[in-house]
Amino acid sequence: MWTPDDLDIRIIRALASPGSFQWDVRISYARVAAGLHVDEDTVRNRLRRMNDARFLLGWQLILNPVLLGREAAIVELRVGDSESKPEVISRLKMLEGVTLIADFAGKELAVTTLYENAATLERQVQLFASLCGCPTSVSWRLGFPPCELTLTRTDWRIIQALRRDGRGKLSDVARSLRLSTRTVKRHLKHLVEGNAFYLDPILDLGKVGGVRCRFWVTSEASRKQAVDKAILSGLPRIISMHTAPREHSLFIAHLSNASEIQEILKWMKKVEGVRKVRLTFGVEHIHVQEWLEGEIEKRLSTRATKPTGLLGLSQGQEACSARPP
Repeated sequence: MWTPDDLDIRIIRALASPGSFQWDVRISYARVAAGLHVDEDTVRNRLRRMNDARFLLGWQLILNPVLLGREAAIVELRVGDSESKPEVISRLKMLEGVTLIADFAGKELAVTTLYENAATLERQVQLFASLCGCPTSVSWRLGFPPCELTLTRTDWRIIQALRRDGRGKLSDVARSLRLSTRTVKRHLKHLVEGNAFYLDPILDLGKVGGVRCRFWVTSEASRKQAVDKAILSGLPRIISMHTAPREHSLFIAHLSNASEIQEILKWMKKVEGVRKVRLTFGVEHIHVQEWLEGEIEKRLSTRATKPTGLLGLSQGQEACSARPP
């Protein structure tokens, strides 16, 4: 079975905007190749192989929550009974604000939710924990770049058209919306420059070899930055990272086999300043459409919309609102 290597994961990260700290969803393969110091044909061939293997299924457009007058958080959960997990996931998918559910081996889940304020986040966390039948939960507040755009109905129509295929052909989008390609390009440029959205890869973890590993690292507060830097430089095939300003960081990587996982785990625990490392294995990455599609439909019924006073946080400014289990 084919297993993605380091270059495959680096290409995905370069195209998935938060990973490369740029939000240009139309970034060219030539620019990706230049940044990775390979030729453009290599990038195209690697992506073609990932598509042929059904590992990379497409690109999901992820909205900056500020456009909806909200902020974002990841809520870590644990079901009381692993057999009940499918039913719990189906119920979570129907709840307001839920946009993504990460399923892990065993009893663990992580839910990305968009919330209006601290009080609503607290209520959401309590509801999620109640559905899971387990009181243990942890919430991470995620940072997003500032976004002060006033979106027109045309902007929302373009967003709606691109949401499930963020790198789709603009000529196809223009045709479906009965607009000129030039008009679509002009609006998209405005949206990209205003940090309106980024891309998230849609990956099928069951189609390839290797294991999606999730390392929750607790560091000494005074050494946290040094720990993050050491792990970022030493952990292979990193897909994404989340960090809180205190002592917690989350690293997600696609590792080859059990032997490599054990070696990485031992190494992490020996990094100076690391207090604890918790490991989970990814099973499925579920993009939830229903609530968000309803929110977009609401905005399509108005002439123009503007964020409700939220300016967002700069990339990387995240807060952890509870201690990990």
